[in-house]
Amino acid sequence: MKIKRVLLINPPDTRPPDMLADKVRIGVVAPLGLAYIAAVLEEKGIEVKILDCVIGLHGGVTYPDGEVRYGLTDSEIREAIAVYEPDMVGVSCLFSNKAFDAHNVCRIAKQVNPDIITVMGGTHPTAMPMETLEDENVDCAFAGEGEALFNAIDWLSDKRHGFVDDLDSLPFPARHLLNMPKYLNSESPHSGLKQTPMATISTSRGCPLRCEFCAIRGTFGDKYRVRSPGNVLAEITHLVDTYHIKELHFEDDNFTADKKRAMVILQGIINREYNLSLNSPSGLSILAMDEELIDKMKEAGYYSLSFAIESGSLEVLKLMRKRIDLQKAKRLVKYARSIGLKTKVFFILGYPGETKDTMKQTIDYAGNLGADWCLFFPDTPLPGTDMEKRVRANGWMADPNLDYRYYFHKANIRTPEFDPDYVVNLKEEANRQINFKDNINVKQGNRERAAEDFGEVVRLYPHLDYAQEALRRINEGTQI
Repeated sequence: MKIKRVLLINPPDTRPPDMLADKVRIGVVAPLGLAYIAAVLEEKGIEVKILDCVIGLHGGVTYPDGEVRYGLTDSEIREAIAVYEPDMVGVSCLFSNKAFDAHNVCRIAKQVNPDIITVMGGTHPTAMPMETLEDENVDCAFAGEGEALFNAIDWLSDKRHGFVDDLDSLPFPARHLLNMPKYLNSESPHSGLKQTPMATISTSRGCPLRCEFCAIRGTFGDKYRVRSPGNVLAEITHLVDTYHIKELHFEDDNFTADKKRAMVILQGIINREYNLSLNSPSGLSILAMDEELIDKMKEAGYYSLSFAIESGSLEVLKLMRKRIDLQKAKRLVKYARSIGLKTKVFFILGYPGETKDTMKQTIDYAGNLGADWCLFFPDTPLPGTDMEKRVRANGWMADPNLDYRYYFHKANIRTPEFDPDYVVNLKEEANRQINFKDNINVKQGNRERAAEDFGEVVRLYPHLDYAQEALRRINEGTQI
């Protein structure tokens, strides 16, 4: 079948009652993956459209079972497909927590026209291709990067895998097919936000590290592939000239893995006098970072650095295959704050093989780190990761059939040392103690900065009573 018209869809977000948006926020970010694929299809002369079912979310539609749909309803999606009459529908399933809605979109497409070829791509179908294809509404599961696979659009099989070796060969994402004003002024990207208009960019793929818990390795591979600094700066110029952006988020898995390249890009931003606010919301590896690079990041416009440290226990870091020097990490966090940068640090609690004592080591380390904010995540093994294989082999999966929508948000490991409830309670206790009661900015008298952080938490998670109380107290000038 000759493919002439393709509809690429970012699914809506259907939440169970205990996962509503007031408890777990919904990030609104331009779907760069779909925009890249669309650009490749346009180069091939194929008509393409992008339908982002999330971008128009307002409030949500409640179903009889208590679930809430954020984004387009089934009938709205069905109408959009019917009006466009595509030969193929490509559905993004970026992570496993989107599988429910991705499969539902494929079902709707087949209802509109059984002859529509349905394709699902992303981290989940990469990790779980056979499970994905058990759905009769899914014709093809793509493993790896969509651009490489859509170059084979005329000879599709049920599953394929591919990577793009030369990232400079790719056209810039087809942002002209997106409702850019919505993304540029989004108040809820998946990180902090200093000013708008804001845009996102991806400058590299893959990661030279081999962390056991990482789900991205299957999609982007272990080989670290980069765009040249000139290619990256050309896209930034396009974003500044076309969309007049004031803030830019690097969505790379590891933007600073190559220090020399990062320095060249940052210097290019400085030389061009873009005056942008910069951020890397997915986190930065400590491995290649030093004070010189941090200085350059600050000069280029970074206002916040997110460090992926993960554990304060050397024993657990070894289990994670996480290469990190904890003393160096502490030094760099302290240095970044000393030059005025906000610092956030990511930690995982309840890692398979750790103990209550190693979790305490992590919390103690976080408490003594001196970061502006520490984010603690209960561990849920992600499909296809080496960690998931080890957890299943040991029989440590608390709920082997956990609804994918709870992934990233629920602990799902039970070992002889701990259970999910212990981990969740410990996470909440650590959050309250380190980020609120012992907040570094409160202790150092910088109450305005602390109020800014507390206010952001209250805005995103209004159900957290202790955050509301902490904000009230700091605004009143009383002790937290």
